Amino acid sequence: MLSLSFLSTSRLVDPVSLPNLTSRMTQSSPPPIPLPAASLSSALQCQHFQSCSGCSHEWNLDRPIVLDDAEKFFKRFGISDFSFDSGRLWEWRCRAKLAVRGSSDNPLIGLYEEGTHNVVDIPQCRAHHPKINATVELLRQGITSLDVQPYDEDQGTGELRYVQMAVTTHNTSLPAAERYKTGKVQVTLVWNSNNEHSPSAEKLNALSYFLWRHGGPRNNIHLIHSIWVNFQTSNTNIIFGNRWRHLLGEKDLWEHIGGIDISLAPSSFGQANTQAFDSLLRKLQKYVPYGASVADIYAGAGIIGLSLAVTRKCRSVKCIEINKESKLSFEKSIGRLPKSVDSSISWHHADASVEPLHWLEGSDVIVVDPPRKGLHPSLIHALRTLPLSEQKAFNRFASLSVKEKDEKRPWILRAREASVHIESKTDWEEIQSWPQTLIYISCGWESFKEDCRSILSSEAWHLEKAHAFNFFPGTESIEVLAVFKRGSPVDLKKKKTAKKKKRKQ
Repeated sequence: MLSLSFLSTSRLVDPVSLPNLTSRMTQSSPPPIPLPAASLSSALQCQHFQSCSGCSHEWNLDRPIVLDDAEKFFKRFGISDFSFDSGRLWEWRCRAKLAVRGSSDNPLIGLYEEGTHNVVDIPQCRAHHPKINATVELLRQGITSLDVQPYDEDQGTGELRYVQMAVTTHNTSLPAAERYKTGKVQVTLVWNSNNEHSPSAEKLNALSYFLWRHGGPRNNIHLIHSIWVNFQTSNTNIIFGNRWRHLLGEKDLWEHIGGIDISLAPSSFGQANTQAFDSLLRKLQKYVPYGASVADIYAGAGIIGLSLAVTRKCRSVKCIEINKESKLSFEKSIGRLPKSVDSSISWHHADASVEPLHWLEGSDVIVVDPPRKGLHPSLIHALRTLPLSEQKAFNRFASLSVKEKDEKRPWILRAREASVHIESKTDWEEIQSWPQTLIYISCGWESFKEDCRSILSSEAWHLEKAHAFNFFPGTESIEVLAVFKRGSPVDLKKKKTAKKKKRKQ
């Protein structure tokens, strides 16, 4: 946290008169765009659609065009009960990264116009949670009142480059149905300086207190959960730098997803559509057997793995993540798990694409949630050749040729140094297991199709179930949840036929 001298009110510039935020928030929105009556129930109706790059589809938000392709694709692999959860169509986005450009008199806070670096102002975004739009309006007033200079990409000058807003709806004092609309916003200001001792520190100080005074808990309208700053001076397109500081409000942002409380730092990845993600997790949990051993690859802060540890009473859960920033969130989330959880839980800072068999071995269920480009080729190869690897492991099991105390491979040693490990209360019998279930979560439809074909082509796996979720209404994207099982469908039919014959005998 920043020093008190940095946030001293004695260094705060005199407050400037603030336009009544209440009236700005409650005033009537612009009249809706006239639409055919039949389409109104699922149309975007956003005044920014033509210029903003955030949404690509204006109609039929409840049925993205890509669904037709998805249904045909899964039907070819024997999935006749493919389902789609359309979810919330508007005000679904609880996490947004917005560029700040323009001038202090006319700040532009929004997204780039398609194919350019011209920022489109989106004060009435229909995708944003209402509290994000309200906080953006407050930030706009603060920039103007305090003469904060938006970033100029061409010159590399200015003070405020970007803002990240993340909404938490975690409030156990309210009924579950009322929590979403009363969410609070964690604000991260991306400041164009190296640290808190730069010449523009007073401006940062003033803007932070402005937001807190007019949107914090003592205001009539409580918008803001907390305020952070990220220092970034790079002239690249990378939004965040490596230096983060907590300024005001609660340090930890909590959300209740998948049956557990999760801590999300502003530096760690979080799903933008928290309600859709919760629906996906509830569906995923049904495909994990009770007492299973799970490896959660591309785990982030461990939300999936920890939710399975609680809801499916897993014997063990390994979370593997390449982003070291997620470790702190994982550690905090573990502290909120029910005391009844009896599972060996670990988080590893490692690249699962390097010798992936190390992470597959010993697990009954593999969960993968890769970036849009899909699985790394080495991981696909490991899944395709799993039967051969399983046989080799069985042959060497008695000799234990690689002993833990003699481990010398540097990537394993580094992963152990960075890992978090919570031991189970139960002394589980050590079982040499290999994955029988693969659960693939995908945000990139085209890359998923390619990975799916590759995995199935070896006949080491077959596709058993497939579902899709509307994580980004107004776009061509769907989030896919696919469940693969070991063996080919032909082999399984033979086994079932053999069992029936035995019963008749």
